[in-house]
Amino acid sequence: MSKKRNKSKLHLGSVTLHQLDWLEWISIVFCVWFWFFPIPYKYLFAIVLCLPIIGLILNGLARPSLASLVSISHSEGELKYDLADFIEFPGIVILIRVLTDFEFESFYSIIKVGTIGFIILLLILTTTHKLVERSNKNKWLIYFSVVGNIAIYSYAATYGINCIFDNSKPKVYLAEVIQKSTTRSRRHSTTYYLKVEPWGHHRDPESISVSSSQYNETNVGQSVKIYYREGLLNIPWYNLE
Repeated sequence: MSKKRNKSKLHLGSVTLHQLDWLEWISIVFCVWFWFFPIPYKYLFAIVLCLPIIGLILNGLARPSLASLVSISHSEGELKYDLADFIEFPGIVILIRVLTDFEFESFYSIIKVGTIGFIILLLILTTTHKLVERSNKNKWLIYFSVVGNIAIYSYAATYGINCIFDNSKPKVYLAEVIQKSTTRSRRHSTTYYLKVEPWGHHRDPESISVSSSQYNETNVGQSVKIYYREGLLNIPWYNLE
């Protein structure tokens, strides 16, 4: 965010990237909220989900170049770029959140449905923005940063919509907890796992990510309920009670 303050405005008719700083701050606030304290879950997810689409539409009112979404600068001989936060943050946060909270049954089904969402977002992007000018030496870096982050957002958002708005009746399985474990990331965040015995059509023991409170309240040898659902977008998924 601070890097933008030292840069001249990018004029896009009635809208400039600089004028969308308010949307970038809103994106930061809601993304941090959804990441660390996701309550109320559905409402926060819906807000974070809409931020990139709102940003693309507002930024694209005058149909500027894709370069208007990326600020590029040279600092001490190093090339630095700053993608608009309303595109960069939501996809990453949604991806981390849904992978932590839900277990998916088939990676192929996510790729298949997520690709449809990715194509829709690309259509919105090409409708609201022009291609980067050939004379721009950072052309491919801009394409990579914008399209890459939109791809992350598309697949994460598709999986999130599939699970969070799925109101189908679940199949309930009982499984015994046979082991508890934790992993610690470089950012010093801890992920908690309960390893359960084979259940349903799962023939091998499986470690399922859970909240810290559920981890502490559950003992080895205790039976837990596993809820299996078909998914709103036909991507099967499951979670513990």
